[in-house]
Amino acid sequence: MLELRINGFGGQGSVTLAHLLAQAALENGEQGQALPFFGVERRGAPVRAAVRMSPTAIHAHSQCELPDYVVVMSEKLTAAAVSEGIAENGAVIINAPHAAAVEKRPTWQVDADAIAREAGLFSADGLFINIPLFGAVCRVLNIPQNIMEQTILHKWPGKNGERNLDAAARAYNTVKQISV
Repeated sequence: MLELRINGFGGQGSVTLAHLLAQAALENGEQGQALPFFGVERRGAPVRAAVRMSPTAIHAHSQCELPDYVVVMSEKLTAAAVSEGIAENGAVIINAPHAAAVEKRPTWQVDADAIAREAGLFSADGLFINIPLFGAVCRVLNIPQNIMEQTILHKWPGKNGERNLDAAARAYNTVKQISV
């Protein structure tokens, strides 16, 4: 079983990202489970969600304590996200404008902010970076691009889906592993 934790700020789409990843697992023939964590969060406050993926049934329903991957939606949250717990051989996927290796951890970097901005993925509160991060995480987890695209089009058919496809595909093709 593979576990991921998503650390972001309220309003960035952490929960939607978790649901997209769980759905992609299902579309890829595996089991998927999205685990939003709701507390007293508010827009702009640190939030988290988790995802489990497995080729067999998932019986656990608790939060992920030591995930295999930590997805950091804002570079400002990196230290807190990693200190919250990660598997011994766990990796970090980070939204950052530059190569930002996390000490002693395999790290993947994508500039989701720039991709969302160029794709016009805006809301009244800021950028929708969850779509580019979805593409990046799919690539890191070896989820085929056609499964990523199918998941997006099932969630957002039509024009919004097409715009989201472009942003996710760009992230899928530009996420890079940083040497540690």
